[in-house]
Amino acid sequence: MRFGTSPGPNLLAIVPPYDIWGPPAGAAALLAYMKAAGCDELGFLDLRLLAPDVTSPTYRVMGAFGESFVLDVPDLPLVLAMLEQFRRGGDLLDLPDAVVERYGLERGLNTLHLRAWLHRVDGLLASVFAQLPDLRFIGFSVWTSNLLTTMLAAAHLKRRSRPPFIVAGGPQVSQSVASAKLGLKAGLFDAVAVGEGEQTLHDLYSGFSWTRGGVAEPVGGTLTWDADQGAFHSAERPLLKIKELPLPDFDEMHLPAYSIGGKRVVTYQLSRGCTDKCSFCSEWVFWRRFRLSTVDKALDEVEALQRRWGAERILFTDSLLNGGMNRLQAFAEGLLSRGIRIDWSGYMRAQIDPETARLLRRSGCVWVFIGVESLDDDTLILMNKRMSERQNLAAVQAFLDAGVRVKVGLIPGFPGDTRERFTHTVSRLRRMQATSSGLAVSHEAFVVLPGQPIYTDLERYGLRPVPWADDVIALAPELADISSQVWCRVEGANQGMDRVGEYRLSLSLTGPERPADDATADHRERVTPYDLEITPLGGGVWLGRTVSTHGHFVGAILTDEERAWFAAQAAPLDGRPLPLDQDPALRTWLEGVLAQHDLFVGLGGPVVGAMRFRRVAPLEASASVSVGPLTVARRLGETLWLANLCTGASASVGVEGELALAILQGRALPVDAAAVALAEQGLLVYTALPEAC
Repeated sequence: MRFGTSPGPNLLAIVPPYDIWGPPAGAAALLAYMKAAGCDELGFLDLRLLAPDVTSPTYRVMGAFGESFVLDVPDLPLVLAMLEQFRRGGDLLDLPDAVVERYGLERGLNTLHLRAWLHRVDGLLASVFAQLPDLRFIGFSVWTSNLLTTMLAAAHLKRRSRPPFIVAGGPQVSQSVASAKLGLKAGLFDAVAVGEGEQTLHDLYSGFSWTRGGVAEPVGGTLTWDADQGAFHSAERPLLKIKELPLPDFDEMHLPAYSIGGKRVVTYQLSRGCTDKCSFCSEWVFWRRFRLSTVDKALDEVEALQRRWGAERILFTDSLLNGGMNRLQAFAEGLLSRGIRIDWSGYMRAQIDPETARLLRRSGCVWVFIGVESLDDDTLILMNKRMSERQNLAAVQAFLDAGVRVKVGLIPGFPGDTRERFTHTVSRLRRMQATSSGLAVSHEAFVVLPGQPIYTDLERYGLRPVPWADDVIALAPELADISSQVWCRVEGANQGMDRVGEYRLSLSLTGPERPADDATADHRERVTPYDLEITPLGGGVWLGRTVSTHGHFVGAILTDEERAWFAAQAAPLDGRPLPLDQDPALRTWLEGVLAQHDLFVGLGGPVVGAMRFRRVAPLEASASVSVGPLTVARRLGETLWLANLCTGASASVGVEGELALAILQGRALPVDAAAVALAEQGLLVYTALPEAC
C-alpha cells in the first residue's frame, strides 16, 4: 500500500524525451518564484522518470545521405499529421504510411521502432493522465526533442470535457515561432510563455479562472492566438533582475533520481544571458542580455542548497559562467573563505589563465565545458567567437593542468570551414589527449535553427534553404500558413559529405577509454520492452527491469532461480520481435513474479504521485514519508527488499523492524533514521516536508 499524495490539479510538467542531466533548472526557478509570491499551489511532474531515457527518437539533424536538416520543427511531418488527427477527432497516431516511411528513410530512422516508441509514449500519457482527472492548469517545459510529445500530451488533455488551461514555455517555443504558433492555432496551447517565464507564469496563473477557462487580460511575455480575429497577439515584458530572484526550489522534485556519480546534484545560476553573439548560437534569444547576481547572494544560496537539499554538486546552467570573470573569481574565493565544500561545473568561454584555473579547482570546480568549436582563426572569425586558436589551447591546458576535467565543443560542418582546417583542429586536440586523460570532446554537427544570426543571413554563409515538400504541408491544410514558412534543410558551403566527414573525424577523438558523447549514443531506450535488464542487488537477489507497451518502467526483484528461468527462456529468443508483455509465456511468468511482491508497478500503467524531497537533519516531527511511486518491494525470507525502478537504487531491511512492518501492513511510516536513509536513496518520498531550513 502506498500513502503518496497526488501532484494536484495545478502542475508544471515535463514530457519525455529530453536528456536527464540534473534537476530541471527552469521548473525549480518557476516554483520558487511562485512560492515567493505567495502561491504554493503548483505541483511538479517529471514524466521522464517513469520511462527510459532516450535522446531524440523522432528526428535526426544529419540525413541518411548527409542532408543538413534545419532544427526548427525537425519532425514537422509527424507534428502536422498528429495535429490534423486532433482536429478531426481521430486516432492521434494514425499517421499516413507514405509520408512517415519517406521521412524515416531520409533520416535513417527505423519507422517500425519510431511508431512503436510513439505508441508507448501515447500509452504512458494516457495512463498518467487517467490518474489526474481534475487537472485545471498545466505548464509544459518544451525543448526540440519533446515538442511532438508535448503536443501529444496537450491533445490528450484538450479532448477532455473540461480541459485544463495549458501553457507552453521553454527554449523551443521561445526560439521557434513556428512551434509556438502551431500549438496555439491547433488549440493545444492556451498561451506560450516566451523567454524567461517567472513573472509571466505568475500573471497567467493569477489571472486564470477555472470557471472562465482562461485569463481576462493580456499577459506580458506571452504569445496567444485569437480565433475570433484570426490573429496572433504578443506582449513584451521587462527582464527580471537576477539579484532579486529567490532561491530555486527543489521541494517538489525527486532529487535522488538526478544524482550524478552518487552525488546529490542541484542546478543554479550566477548569471543569465551571454556577453557574446556567436553566429551559430540561438541561446541569446531566451535571456536577451547578460545579467549577473551578487557574490554574497550566491554564497548564501549555495549554503542554503546544502542545508535544504543536501547538495553535493552544483551544475551551473549559466550560458557563460565566466562572463563576469571578476565576479566568478570572487565567488570562488568566497567558497574557500566560508569553508563551503561542494563540487561544481559549468559552461565557459576560453578566457582563463592558469592562476584562475587553480583557484576555481580549489573552490570545487571539477568539470567545465569550453566552446572551442574550432582551432582555426579564420573559422573562429566566421563564428564570431572573439577567440583565437592560441587562447583556446591555453584555456584548455590551464584547466587540465589545474586538475579540472574539460569537455570541448566542436562544430563539424560549419559553413566556411574546410576539411583542412577541421583536420588541423582534430589533430591538435588528439595531441592534447595523448598527454591528458581529462580531455573529452562533444560532437555536435552544425545545424541551422531559429534565433541564430546565421538563420537570417544564410546567403552570406553560402547556404540555401530548402522548403518541405508540398505533400508534407498538405498534411494539415489549416496550418499551412505557418508550416510553409518552416525550412526542411539547407544546402551549400561545407554541407553534405564534407559535414559528414568532419563529423566522423570528430568521432575519432572518442575511443574505448572515452565513452561516446550523447550525440553519438543510440537513439533508442537504454532499457527496452524486448528484454529484461538484470542487475545484482546482492545476496543472490536481482533487479529486473523492462518497459511495458504503455511506455513505463516495470520491474521485479528476482531470486537466483527466477533469474535463471528467465535466462533459459530468453536465450533462444535473442532479437525477439515481441515485447515481453506481449509474449504469452513471458507475460504470465512476469505477472506471477509481480504478484509475489508487496509493492509493484504493474503492466497496466505507472503509479503517479508527488515525489517531494527535503534534507531532514535532525529528524523533525513535522515530516512524513511514504513509499515512492517508483519503488517496488518484496519480502524474501526475513528481509524486505526495495528498489527504485528509475535509478536502480536498492536497500534491504529486516522484516521485523518497525519500518518494514509499517510497509508490509500498510500503515503510516515512521520518520526515523532508517526512513530518512531510504528517502535519501529515493526509495521513500516525503508526503509532508519538514520545516524550512
